[in-house]
Amino acid sequence: MRRLCIILIAAPLVLSPAGFKAEAAADQECMIGDAALCLASPNCWWDNQRRGCYPGEAPAADRCAAHGEQGICDSSSLNCRWSDAAKKCESKTD
Repeated sequence: MRRLCIILIAAPLVLSPAGFKAEAAADQECMIGDAALCLASPNCWWDNQRRGCYPGEAPAADRCAAHGEQGICDSSSLNCRWSDAAKKCESKTD
């Protein structure tokens, strides 16, 4: 009976650090300071604005918004068009 009590008390103490290590490893997977290493990890994405690596999928972004000039926007192969009203490059919707 004493052995059973000791086993029941000791088992959670022995097994709990393994659970914490696995959870911590998942949280720290994207704690990378280098953009190339971050992008090489399939579960992470790099944010240029905040200069950091984050877990999960990258939010959807308009690829055309990076073009700041009309000439570059109109000649882009990304299916972009220049909007005179907004004065920025946008994706074609048609």
